[in-house]
Amino acid sequence: MRPDALAALSPAKINLTLHVAGRRPDGFHEIESLVAVLNWGDNLSVAQRDDGRITLECDDPAAPGDASNLAVRAALALRDAVELQSGFNPSFGATGSDRPNPLGAHIAIRKRIPLGAGLGGGSSNAATTLNLLNRLWNLRLPVERLASIAAAVGSDVPLFLHGGMCILRGRGEIIEPVATPAGGYVLLILPPLTCSTPAVYRRWDELNESCARPPAAEVLTQIARDGLAQAALFNDLEPAAMSVCPELAELRGALRDRCGLNVHMTGSGACFFCLFAGSDSAAEAARRVRDCQNAVRTVPVAIG
Repeated sequence: MRPDALAALSPAKINLTLHVAGRRPDGFHEIESLVAVLNWGDNLSVAQRDDGRITLECDDPAAPGDASNLAVRAALALRDAVELQSGFNPSFGATGSDRPNPLGAHIAIRKRIPLGAGLGGGSSNAATTLNLLNRLWNLRLPVERLASIAAAVGSDVPLFLHGGMCILRGRGEIIEPVATPAGGYVLLILPPLTCSTPAVYRRWDELNESCARPPAAEVLTQIARDGLAQAALFNDLEPAAMSVCPELAELRGALRDRCGLNVHMTGSGACFFCLFAGSDSAAEAARRVRDCQNAVRTVPVAIG
C-alpha cells in the first residue's frame, strides 16, 4: 500500500432474515431484511492519481478488473456526481491551493470475502470506496448524498455506509439502522461454490413461493429477549438457491445431520452461517465442520 493511501476494512454482512414480498414493476424485488454488518471482510485502500484516471488492483483473479467492478463504478459515479455540481472545478477540495487536483484514484483490494457468497463483498467494496474517496478528494459530502450515489451503483451498496445492524426495505436501498440488541458469535461457512443472485431471483419468480413472515422489527425484539443464537431466522431465497445449486442442499444436509449445526444461508448464497452465544461454541462448531467437510472454509466473527 502506498504511504499516502487511505485504507479501511470493507466488511461482509449476513442476512439474519430475508423476506421477499414479490417482484416490483421496475423489475427489482420488494424485500425486508434484518442485516448484521460484520467486523471481518476485505482490505481496501485508495490513493490519489493526478492524471484523473480510476484504476484498480485486486488480488483475486476471479474479480472483474475493469469498470464492471462495483468499486470502480462507485468511484466513477462519485466523480460524475461531483462534476455535475454547479461551480465545480478540478481543484475542488484543494483547500486554498491553486495546484490542479484531478479526481483520479488507484483502488487496491485484498479480498477475503468470496465472490458469489451472499456476503455482499462487491457492494461493500463500492461503499468503502465512496467513503474513502470522499475523504481523499476532500469532498465532504454528507452520508445522505453518498447514499443516493450508492443506490444508483447497486441495491445493497447503501447498507455498507452504515455499521452494526440495519433493517433493509424496498429493493434494499431503504436503510433503517437499529441498535444491536445482543452480542454473540457467528461462524461463517464458506464452501467452494458460488451462486448467481440474478439466477436465484429468477428461480424464486418461477417457484412463486411467497409466504407470510414476521416483520424484521419483531425478530429484533425476539433477539433482544432470547439472544441471537435463539432467534427464529429465515431466508426466502433458500429454496431457490438450492434449486439453482443442488450442491448447496447437499452441504446444508451434511452440516445439519453430520455436524449437528443449525445453519442459515445468507443473501442468495452460497455462504452459510451459525450463531453462538460464546466463542468456545463457535470454535467447536468450526472443528466439526472441518472434520466432515474439509473443503469448506470457516471464519468465526464476533457480533456486537
